[in-house]
Amino acid sequence: MFGIVINPISGGGENARLIARLRAAIAERGGTSRVFATSGADDGGRQASLALEAGCGAIVGVGGDGTLSEIVGPVAGSGAELYIVPSGTGNDFARAFGLPRDPIRAFAAQLDGVPAAIDCPTINGRPFLNVSGSGFDVAVLRRTEELKAVYPGEKAYHKAVVAVLGEYRPFEAELTLEDGTATHERTTIIEFANGQYIGGGMRVAPGSACDDGLLDVVVVGPVPRRAIPFLLPLFIKGWHVHLPICRVARVRSAVLRAPGMVVNIDGRLEAMDEAVFSILPGALRMRRPANP
Repeated sequence: MFGIVINPISGGGENARLIARLRAAIAERGGTSRVFATSGADDGGRQASLALEAGCGAIVGVGGDGTLSEIVGPVAGSGAELYIVPSGTGNDFARAFGLPRDPIRAFAAQLDGVPAAIDCPTINGRPFLNVSGSGFDVAVLRRTEELKAVYPGEKAYHKAVVAVLGEYRPFEAELTLEDGTATHERTTIIEFANGQYIGGGMRVAPGSACDDGLLDVVVVGPVPRRAIPFLLPLFIKGWHVHLPICRVARVRSAVLRAPGMVVNIDGRLEAMDEAVFSILPGALRMRRPANP
C-alpha cells in the first residue's frame, strides 16, 4: 500500500486535485493507497510514521525539499520505498534525481524506474535529504520568505538573490573534517551536500552523488560584494568549484561551529552553535527514473 503524505489545502487547492491523480496512477498499476494529510508545519514526519505503522510499504512525499526533509526521518532504514512528487518552490533534490518537473510525470517515472539505495545525511543526528549549510543561502532564504507572497515559485528565490547582493557579508566558523583537519573559515557560503542544487536550481555541488556514501563539503571563500553579480552565473552553473576561491572535500562526517549561526536545512532555517554532519549510506530505498 502507498501512503501519500500531503498538505491537501496548500497550493491554492491544487494539491487536492493532485491527490486524485496520484491515487488513479497507483490504481492503474493494481496498487492501493491511503492519504495521510498534514495538519501544519513540521507534521510531515509524524504522518510518515503513521503511514508506516499502518503497514504502508511505500511512502509518497508530496511537496518540496522541506517536506521531503521531514519525511525521510521515519522512512530512512525502515525498508519502505520513498517516492517524490515535486510540488514545492525549489524541488532541488528532485532535479538532482533526474525527475521531470511535472508532479504526475515525476511520480510515473519512479513507478517505472529501477530500485536504488540512496544516502541519507544527518545534522546533529536528525536526517535530512538534500543540502545543509550556512552563509549567503541563509540570507537569501530569509528574504525569499518575505517575497513568496509577491512572486511565485523559483522567481521568489531569484528576486531574493538580487535583493541580498548589496548587503551580504561573509561569516566566520570553525570547520572540522572527519580526518581531524580543523580550519577557521571566513566564507561566503559553506554547504554539506547530498544533492547538487539549492535555491531552485543553483548547482552548489556539481560533483555530488546521492549514492556514494559521502557528503560533498563545498567552501566558497570571501567574495567582495561588487564581484558577486559577476560570479553568480558561474555559481548557478556549478563552475565555481574550478575557481581558486572554492574548495571541495568529500567526507563521511564533519562539524561546523559558530556561536549563534543560522543553518539552512533543506530550506528550513535553524539557529545553533554546532552542526555535526554525517551520512547514512544507502538508508533510503527509492526508484531512480530509467531515463532521467
